[in-house]
Amino acid sequence: MGITHLSGLAVAGIPTMGMSGLPLTTGSVYFVDYVNGSDGNTGSADSPLQTLYGAHYKMTAGQNDVAVIVGDGSTTATQRLSLANAQVLDPTATAGTLVWSKNACHIVGMCAPTAVSQRARIAPPTGTYTMATFGSGNFVTVSASGCIFANFSVFNGFSTGGASQIAWTDSGGRNYYSNVMFGGAGDAASAQATTSRSLLISGTGEHTFEGCELGLDTVTRTVANATLQFSGGTARNTFRGCNFAFQTSSATTLGIIVAAAAGIDRWQKFDRCTFINSIKSTSTTMSALATLPASAGGLLLMKECTLVGITEFGTDANSLGQIYVDGAAPTAATSGIAVNPS
Repeated sequence: MGITHLSGLAVAGIPTMGMSGLPLTTGSVYFVDYVNGSDGNTGSADSPLQTLYGAHYKMTAGQNDVAVIVGDGSTTATQRLSLANAQVLDPTATAGTLVWSKNACHIVGMCAPTAVSQRARIAPPTGTYTMATFGSGNFVTVSASGCIFANFSVFNGFSTGGASQIAWTDSGGRNYYSNVMFGGAGDAASAQATTSRSLLISGTGEHTFEGCELGLDTVTRTVANATLQFSGGTARNTFRGCNFAFQTSSATTLGIIVAAAAGIDRWQKFDRCTFINSIKSTSTTMSALATLPASAGGLLLMKECTLVGITEFGTDANSLGQIYVDGAAPTAATSGIAVNPS
């Protein structure tokens, strides 16, 4: 079929984006290389941009443009989100939040497709860099719809963090996530705040998460914060083959929270997901995975899921009444709650 040239990338036959599984596009492809790039470059493979801010600025909504995070096998090439970097393209910016607002614009990591801490990575600057300097508790916000996010990790931890620290917020609709790690509450202050989250989903929903990792087990959470929050009546979100990781000193730490009445609609499906609390590595056993208010507005469906170091699916009878569990029951335990063999 010959050679296809797209934004500086030449591929024999049908073009594909490395190991991500995302086909190339008739839109533009922008390579971002934090070490070797410049936001004054074109974004081609031999003239990469430096930041995701720069890639988003150049993208056209609805065109299926792609930003490729170039990894180098270590943390050196990490995409650094900061107020200073945001202000290079927008001098009026008051926070370093990456605001992804253009429909059908995608982010793909060029790195080994490992499940945890992929080396195509988004994080704050190293050294002394606080949430106050960053200017917001929101690290990445997605208001766009029809986007693909694949094969990268997000770490939201500062030298000094704060309350209401949320690694990734999606208020758009029908976005697709594959092999993305959402590492929230990555510092002591946010791990001790009840309002910290790794992922918050609100609005339209109907997102799909395939093989994603949610939460960190490297920083000890000490209070009843949650890895995942649903709000705003979000509907029909699917988590397939995802893993939730926990390290906690509090029995009240949560995996999932619906924070207010009518926070969800229809269903939220967890298909063959694992929820692993590191109880053999000093973590405290969690009392429950999820809490829902009265009249949450929908249900949580747990299909063949596994809970380790977590005693129950819901915090109370009200929560349990809105959670549905499917799967064979191990001896002396509710379906899905892992037990030691006897």
